[in-house]
Amino acid sequence: MNKITTKDLVMMSLLVAITIILSRFLSISTPIIKIGFSFVPLTIAGILYGAKYTMIIAVIADLIGVTLITGDFFPGFTVTTALVGLTYGKFLYNKPKAMKNIIICTIIVNLIELILNTGNIYLLSGYGFMATLPTRAFKAVLMVPIKAFVIYNLSYPIANMKSMVVNRRAV
Repeated sequence: MNKITTKDLVMMSLLVAITIILSRFLSISTPIIKIGFSFVPLTIAGILYGAKYTMIIAVIADLIGVTLITGDFFPGFTVTTALVGLTYGKFLYNKPKAMKNIIICTIIVNLIELILNTGNIYLLSGYGFMATLPTRAFKAVLMVPIKAFVIYNLSYPIANMKSMVVNRRAV
């Protein structure tokens, strides 16, 4: 993506807002795990805008969500979020919408979240890394098929929407 239009900025802002809402208000959170669908707007951003912009959207959503809602900023979670956005952008932007590609992307994202966020939780709370890892690993394994299914079913409509927008600009 070379040039950002006003329409792109509005769409990116909406994706930031939706990420905050899904992450902070519509997810199930415990001190050890968080289950939700905040990956959906990041997936859409990855498909539409690529790695750099998806990473920026993820970081802005994290920073605004922490600042306005919880107030507990820890840079480790922001780094994890940036890497997740980067991964979605690298694997989903201008790539074939094959289930194999989506499953690999989902596994990498879950591994990033599993390892880094478990370490972040250990640093913040003192919960043992190895004590929380099995529970978090179970959640990560459980979420792979769910995320892959959702991403696969989102990828075609979003890619078609993207091509319609690109074609409209050419006219």
